[in-house]
Amino acid sequence: MLNSAMKRRSLHSANPKVAASFLIPLLVALVGCSTQPPYAADAISAPTAWSAMQQEGLSAATTNTQWWRQLHDPAINALTGAALADSPTLAQAMARVDEARAQLGISSAQRLPTLSANAGSTRARSLNTNSSDASTRTTTATSVGIGPSWELDLFGRIRNSVDASGRKLDARDADARAAHLSLTSQIASQVLALRACEFSSMVLAEDIDSREKTLQLTRRRVTTGFVAPIEEARAISGLATARTSLAARRQECARSANALVALSGQPLDTVRALVFVPLSAPLPSAIGRDTRFGVDSVMPVAPHARLSLPAKVLAAHPSVVSAEREVAAAWAEIGVARAERLPRLDLSAALSGQWLHAAGTTLDYTAWSAGPALVGSLFDGGRGAANVAATEARYRGAVAALRIAVRSAAQETEDALAAVASSDERRLTTHEAVVAARLVLEATEARWRAGAVSLFELEDARRQFAAAQDSAITAAQDSGQAWISLVRASGNAAVTETALSS
Repeated sequence: MLNSAMKRRSLHSANPKVAASFLIPLLVALVGCSTQPPYAADAISAPTAWSAMQQEGLSAATTNTQWWRQLHDPAINALTGAALADSPTLAQAMARVDEARAQLGISSAQRLPTLSANAGSTRARSLNTNSSDASTRTTTATSVGIGPSWELDLFGRIRNSVDASGRKLDARDADARAAHLSLTSQIASQVLALRACEFSSMVLAEDIDSREKTLQLTRRRVTTGFVAPIEEARAISGLATARTSLAARRQECARSANALVALSGQPLDTVRALVFVPLSAPLPSAIGRDTRFGVDSVMPVAPHARLSLPAKVLAAHPSVVSAEREVAAAWAEIGVARAERLPRLDLSAALSGQWLHAAGTTLDYTAWSAGPALVGSLFDGGRGAANVAATEARYRGAVAALRIAVRSAAQETEDALAAVASSDERRLTTHEAVVAARLVLEATEARWRAGAVSLFELEDARRQFAAAQDSAITAAQDSGQAWISLVRASGNAAVTETALSS
């Protein structure tokens, strides 16, 4: 029985060493294991075809980094170049990219060993207890040491952390591309809006000038008793209404001009000088030449655009790419959170030199240590489990955000395609309306001067002509705006006829 007890005591004392000798190699063999399977992106749920576009002979989606030049508008080119050179919005987006890149560097640095160094020197005076006269002695102690350490990535914590940082960097790159597209499309849209507003104001000014002349003639006829005084009141009312419309239109022009100033960073006078096109400037035909107004066109003609299949367009859309990269990052962060609950194995070493000088005697020695250290949490109150649950919830939220991004991009593209089709048709019909309304106004004005029709009929013809001109300007603006919206909605994946022919 005594031998049995001694044998049990011997095994008990040897268990820690035996366990360590088996546990450490086992953990080392687990290096590279992961608590999370590799990320696999799900197929984007996209419609099979665009409902507002014929699909025959479509080309693959392409990206034209200077897409706005296809409008051949000097103002858009100049203001876009100024904005891209000094835009706070783009600077903010690029700062986020740089931050994400730095975070990737921080995460990647965990893969490499760290090396620490320390040095110190201490000088002290103490009582010499070995002396009978209670004398003191001065002691100088100096030490220098280095200590390398390296965490073995047992369960993929570091690898998943690097993966998450890399996916976030991709997402910020996509956000920067979206910011670039948003800025350039806003400038192009505001240039069209300001130019349309300026020319519409000129139409109203021409109308007001005509009404003032009509009012003068009406007052002469009232004085001579040729027409009733109510005709003068009718002329004054129409003139006041036209002046009110002009004041409101000029306010709209000011807002568009101020928006361009904020977007491009250029002075207001520069913006107006670039955007306002002289009446003699040769531009593509939009509403036909108006002999009274002298305008060949108020807007550049947008190129005809086509898109490839929805799945290809949406897969390359910046907002969809950013959302999908966030999903991938959230997936990797789940692996990080799970690995945080498991033990860590650190390989560490220390090498130090000590020098001690006292009472004329110097003592020096070198110490070193090396070995693995296994660190793990036995009880954390549920913090680790809650952290895993939080990362899983963030992943589900990222998946939902991706679905929202896909649906929003698809809807905006469909809306833009419908707007392109509608605006192209309205541009032609409004041109016809301007030509017809001008003929009616000229004929009615001649008959009114001859006294064959009343002022009411003349004012009605004038209103129809002004409305036709304003509709033509709006349709020309909408045509260009619809194409810009299509470029932005599709993530700059619109393929123009020029690109197709080249």
